Amino acid sequence: MRTTKERILEIALELFNEKGCLNTSTRHIAEKLGISIGNLYYHFKNKESILIEIFNEYIEVVFKKIKELDYEKDEIFLLKQFLADSIEADIKYRFLHLELNLLVMNFPAFKKIMEQHLHFELETIKGLVRHQIKYGYITSMSELELDIFVSNSWIIATQNASYWNLLSEDFIENSKKAALNIYFLVKPYLTQKSFENDDIKDIENFLGSII
Repeated sequence: MRTTKERILEIALELFNEKGCLNTSTRHIAEKLGISIGNLYYHFKNKESILIEIFNEYIEVVFKKIKELDYEKDEIFLLKQFLADSIEADIKYRFLHLELNLLVMNFPAFKKIMEQHLHFELETIKGLVRHQIKYGYITSMSELELDIFVSNSWIIATQNASYWNLLSEDFIENSKKAALNIYFLVKPYLTQKSFENDDIKDIENFLGSII
């Protein structure tokens, strides 16, 4: 059975996706859930704290496969599954992509959390790339190129939805294209050893067929 806190997060996410975070108040969330505003504030002090909790959930989902990799062994990163999971996460938490820049401007505590996560995310991705280079799945690169590659990965992953959503209102298809943005950034660096692995083969068709 879900706790009240879990139900608040679930309803908040539903309303944020439907109406936008900026257009949703804590009263909207409480009314939709059928609880008093005081009960909601018992669990969350304001809407920003709800936003931060949802964002933390999103980060956990996106980085799950990266954390699961055994960095002590010769193990290929499951890129195909990572991209599939990313599509599902982008759809489930779509308001974050649709409103990200506005959220950063309007919620200072959220902005601070974003900045803290940025350092963690960049170092985590660097660690992943270094591991894949070590075991021959990604071509060697200089530290400068690694820095630029990782920054490009982050920029594409966080901003590509804005591009596709200006061209189409089909968020599911846009999320698939966003995943392909990431794949085609990584593809030139993949080695023959990677392309011989079933998790890398035919990613384009695989991404087009899911959901």
